[in-house]
Amino acid sequence: MSLLFNRVRWIGRGVEDEKPCPVESAAPPRRGDTVRGINVREATMDDTQAFENRVLESLNASKTVRSFMLMAVELLAEAVSLLMLQAFRKDDYAVKYAVEPLLSGSGPLGELSVRLKLIYGLGMISRKEYEDTELLMALGEELTHDEHEYRFTDDEILGPISELHCVSSLPPSPMLPPSVDPDDALLAAMQQQRYQQMVRSTLVLSLTELIAGISLKKAF
Repeated sequence: MSLLFNRVRWIGRGVEDEKPCPVESAAPPRRGDTVRGINVREATMDDTQAFENRVLESLNASKTVRSFMLMAVELLAEAVSLLMLQAFRKDDYAVKYAVEPLLSGSGPLGELSVRLKLIYGLGMISRKEYEDTELLMALGEELTHDEHEYRFTDDEILGPISELHCVSSLPPSPMLPPSVDPDDALLAAMQQQRYQQMVRSTLVLSLTELIAGISLKKAF
């Protein structure tokens, strides 16, 4: 298996011994602020449905594997922040003097990897959700530094995503019917394109469920 896949597996697996992933996110919203239109303090079911819709639309709009994975990490950062903020007091004094210093970019909870460990340690998310988020962060980090333009059906991508708990099963690789000439390049290309779309669609739905599910959880 490729070096990229091996690095992602090493970074993205293991709850006890893993090193923090360097992927960072912007500082979480303050009291009364919004996350792309969702009020953190006064979120409603309509807001959460809007967030889920935006996750689906944003992933669908991503044209490349790199942009898709980075968008997934960005949306996961929002979902993690929305969930984590539920654990803090919302009164003015607490927000100004306790919560904001913790969540600022230089604060102890300024990095996504640290926030993720906090909500996992507090029992807000399951181990499977924790491991999936860690793996996606690791894959996004690797793709940030890898200039190669991968396809969703490349082994370097299929390998890591096949380990995601949120992906129940990936579609099987297409096989040419026995009656078809194996040298029929056009048909083979069409089948590969269809296979790539199937893998991508599976990922869109699976990651939307993962991200929206985290955002909908209750802190305690």
